Amino acid sequence: MIKYAQVVVNTPLGPLTTKSPEAITFEPPHDDDTAIESAHGDLTLREPQFNGAPNEIVEEGAFPESPYERAFTYSIPERLAAQIALGQLVWVPFGKRELQGIVVSFSAASPVAETKDLDSIVDPRPFLTQVHLDLAQWIAHTYLCTYHEAIRLMLPPGIEQVPEIFIALAPAIARDKLTEKQTALVELLARAGETKLRVLPRDQRAVVDALVKRGLVVKRTEIAPPKAKPKRVKTVRLVAEEPIANLKPAMQAKARAVAALLRAQHNFVWVGVIYAAVECDLAFLRKLETAGIIALEEEEQWRDSLAERTFEIGEPPTLTSEQAAAWQTITTQLGTAAHPAPRAAFLLHGVTGSGKTEIYMRALAHVIAQGKQGIVLVPEIALTPQTIRRFGARFQRMAVIHSRLGIGERFDAWRRCRDGLVDVVIGSRSALFAPLPKLGLIVLDEEHDPSYKQSDTPHYHARDTALELARQVGAAAILGSATPDVETYYRATRGELTLLTLPQRVMGHTQVIQNSEFQIPNSKTHYLDLPPVEIVDLRAELKAGNRSMFSRALQRALARGLAAHEQAILFLNRRGTATFILCRDCGLIFKCKRCNNPMTYHGAGAQLVCHHCNRRDRVPTQCPNCQSARIRYFGTGTEKVETEIQTLFPQARTLRWDLDVTRGQDSHEAILEKFVHRQADILIGTQMIAKGLDLPFVTLVGIISADTALNLPDFRAGERTFQLLTQVAGRAGRSILGGKVIVQTYNPEHYAIQAASTHDYAAFYAREIAFRREQQYPPYSHLIRLLYFAPSEKNAQLETTRLHRLLNERLAQRGLPALDLIGPAPAFFSRVRGEYRYQIILRGADPRALIADLALPLGWRVDVDPVSVL
Repeated sequence: MIKYAQVVVNTPLGPLTTKSPEAITFEPPHDDDTAIESAHGDLTLREPQFNGAPNEIVEEGAFPESPYERAFTYSIPERLAAQIALGQLVWVPFGKRELQGIVVSFSAASPVAETKDLDSIVDPRPFLTQVHLDLAQWIAHTYLCTYHEAIRLMLPPGIEQVPEIFIALAPAIARDKLTEKQTALVELLARAGETKLRVLPRDQRAVVDALVKRGLVVKRTEIAPPKAKPKRVKTVRLVAEEPIANLKPAMQAKARAVAALLRAQHNFVWVGVIYAAVECDLAFLRKLETAGIIALEEEEQWRDSLAERTFEIGEPPTLTSEQAAAWQTITTQLGTAAHPAPRAAFLLHGVTGSGKTEIYMRALAHVIAQGKQGIVLVPEIALTPQTIRRFGARFQRMAVIHSRLGIGERFDAWRRCRDGLVDVVIGSRSALFAPLPKLGLIVLDEEHDPSYKQSDTPHYHARDTALELARQVGAAAILGSATPDVETYYRATRGELTLLTLPQRVMGHTQVIQNSEFQIPNSKTHYLDLPPVEIVDLRAELKAGNRSMFSRALQRALARGLAAHEQAILFLNRRGTATFILCRDCGLIFKCKRCNNPMTYHGAGAQLVCHHCNRRDRVPTQCPNCQSARIRYFGTGTEKVETEIQTLFPQARTLRWDLDVTRGQDSHEAILEKFVHRQADILIGTQMIAKGLDLPFVTLVGIISADTALNLPDFRAGERTFQLLTQVAGRAGRSILGGKVIVQTYNPEHYAIQAASTHDYAAFYAREIAFRREQQYPPYSHLIRLLYFAPSEKNAQLETTRLHRLLNERLAQRGLPALDLIGPAPAFFSRVRGEYRYQIILRGADPRALIADLALPLGWRVDVDPVSVL
């Protein structure tokens, strides 16, 4: 009989200090007043303030076992026994506080002698299923995060409620014999009144308990309502028109207008429609309700970002022979509704424009016909509008999930998925956790993209997590890319994924071109050549006296394209006007005070901006070091490219697409719509324009500098460069108009640039995999990056040195084979947001074995299988 529930409680746990198997203490990073008793008395926990500050250096050997998957046992009271279910959000007593938690399992017996009762259930419907609880456990185990951190990925936004502690001075209490810190806190409360505990400085939080015991300060706890909840709107229903004659004459005309509108709308309409049409207010409608003419009611309204969208329904195109072969393999493994096949995972390696999206859509239609549902992931929000447009032409019941949507829109999309009202979910990384009850297919477009790796804790990778989710539910997974990740392609060559290839570009947009002013005859040819790539050696341009950011070849190509009324894309993976500014007399480079990285000059607003922490400063008129006025601007950004284009080609209509101009929710779609409808001739952008965009009138792509990431100290630098160049080049020549790519570089001989210039993935892969094998980098090993943050560089050095020494001792004790410790050393970006960053990298067949049972102090971040070591 079920008597107990295991609950993962929503409280951050500080670093452990082992005392004995029976007593474990979670020590706080500083002495505050947030100590709380455990749920059962076997633990003493403290809740630290997670503000990025590191823990103090502790004694050698103080790293204990890790509580990654800790859950607490509560007894189920009889009043809740019939209602409690797995995956429910519940309120539980946790020391002196009430906290929320998720029920993750049940048991007939308790592992501890004394338990407390569950308090209440937040929502009668479970928020999570067993599938998502299992997936959260896999994420916690694989990426070395807490079970709760993994569970939060699965929950809809805005539902969690966190108790807020307020403090205030007690009235008429003597305030003598106070310490200096106590006096400062009392004076602050006397000025400010009731204050949230968490906003106080650390030194003042530390003295609160002593003042509470003396009766000088009183505490109270308040639980704020959830940020997300169903939207309800007022509606008006017509009851009877006869009572209108009984109203005052001045009201009768408006009353009849209201009645006539309701009759026209089948006696039911939202109040906003009444307000706009009749120019009345709620008070007037209440009078009509009192008179028995109308009834005011409430109705729930879904918030749907696609509600106002209309899609042109199109017929699926005829497949090419390569598409047909790939589709035959997929459909065979997907099975039928009567005889579903076991789980299948595919790598669809197709050149840019080869028709991968058509394969995705047919696979979705196939699983939907079986009564199942699908998820389509794209790496960037910028790609979502185009993906929505394509899939909306085939599928009616869609939902969109990404971080730019409002909390209410995401909450309602999540609920529609849970209720089975959605067949297809489209979105970025977080859409993977949409609660579809009959998941049959997961698609990852541009699977190579590093955006699929979450930069915050937990550092999960959506690609590997998608494959695990597909395995758990028996769904199919299709990973698609023109430039597959080296590790993914390696897995495909070993048979872990079914490799499908689309080596030829499919001709598209014939109808679009014919309907324009271009007179192109109807062609029956199915294929297009990939655009030719011209490599320009910038060293030769300098020798020829060309100091412009545009080579002579690129200038000529731009002029020809503009004269022919075609479109061009210029790519530079740097924002701003200048990369940095310096003093020509003393050589001082103007750096961010918090990050110690050069600040970028932005001409718009004439300011310096740090692209790491977003700090903004005024442009100096003289050097603060030597007072010289000889300030020089170096480097190039997208703003400067746009300015130079407008100087060279005044008639050209330019459009910029980078982070600076895409802050709004719909900004990506607005920019794309302008360019698609040919309201601009030249699109200038960063990596946002490199992925998946299908633009028929783009006949020229110019890459201003191919060297931006090439020489970074990261073993993936060559791979990232090849992928970026190939993807950007793939934006040209996607219609029968053809196209050309010009790549400007100072390293024309580099194998990544040479392979990208010939669209030759096989040549690149052969060189890259040989390098990885020689250096024992992934896929021939696994990496774990341990990154430490500290406001003091000295503390960062001491802590990383201490951990390195401890890890070496563990390595010797456990005899783990072939495991390297790289570091400790400063990270490439050694200071960010005022904190120094030092790192240790573990490399070997199974580095998790060394640290899986190690709880690190605050300040450490654990990144399993990092996509960047910068």
